[in-house]
Amino acid sequence: MTEKVVRRILQQYGLSPDYIHTAQKGYRNESYAATLKNGRQVNLVIYKYERAMLRRINNANRVANYAATHGLPVRQTIDHRIICLHVGARTRYGALYNYLPGKTIPWEAYTMGHIKQLGKALSDTHAVLRDLTKDTLPLVTDEYHAICCRMEQYFNNPGVQSAMAEKLALRPPQNLTNYKALVRKLEMLPSQQALHMDFVRGNVLFEIHSNEITGIIDFEKAAWGHPAFDIARTLAFLLVDCKYKTPDKVHKYFLYSGYSKRGKAKLPHIATIKPLIELFLLYDFYKFLLHNPYEFLEQNEHFIRTRNCLLKRNTLTQIAMLE
Repeated sequence: MTEKVVRRILQQYGLSPDYIHTAQKGYRNESYAATLKNGRQVNLVIYKYERAMLRRINNANRVANYAATHGLPVRQTIDHRIICLHVGARTRYGALYNYLPGKTIPWEAYTMGHIKQLGKALSDTHAVLRDLTKDTLPLVTDEYHAICCRMEQYFNNPGVQSAMAEKLALRPPQNLTNYKALVRKLEMLPSQQALHMDFVRGNVLFEIHSNEITGIIDFEKAAWGHPAFDIARTLAFLLVDCKYKTPDKVHKYFLYSGYSKRGKAKLPHIATIKPLIELFLLYDFYKFLLHNPYEFLEQNEHFIRTRNCLLKRNTLTQIAMLE
């Protein structure tokens, strides 16, 4: 989106922009920080076209605004109006938020302190969101049951199985029915609440010269479910991102030193978290296969690390090791 368009949008909100900063592009949005003529900084977020995006935005804003009013460093709306942009036959939406300082951490640069602070921040987020009502939040169990069904169909395809064997020397996973049962089992547990469901490196801002978290952003995946889903989603990312930390250390720093010891929420039973981590790792692996030519995947370090995590957990098996 051009600077001219961004300026016009800000003017529609009654603001006078002085300087538009370089856009920060995410999976579902583009973020434009702007310095106004009065010196104030704001953040305009333009969301990508996606089915039911307006509902996602409204859910995200409701959850984030609630968290912000309860003391969390969360990006919140500073104007309730959502702007509509007509691009050809499609409609994109934008919203205006406060500006949060800080930077994301490069994936190879996570320290013990960063991981502990992530655990604490997610725990504090769960403690605050525990009292928020469900309203229109989607069920995380419905989403991941559907994901398991899609993965099952994909990995049962003879062409996929042949390509995995020939190009990756891998056998497809065999236990997706177990994951579907796990998801439904978690739906029946108590302590269901609002979740972030994307509490990962790109959505957490740190103060540049310390381990302090200055911002939590992007609640577009907010859903209703058991806190174990949120914890496992973040741990799955950390196990891949933290290339210089052993899995035991990552679990210790995040779960025990961070979430349980420093945070305000109670740690769910660990037995529910381990298989969920495998499900999230497998989903990431599936997306790699779905969106990339198999022959180029060996050049992607994130794919390699995700694959290796699954091999160590026996979720995947390597043909060369068996034959």
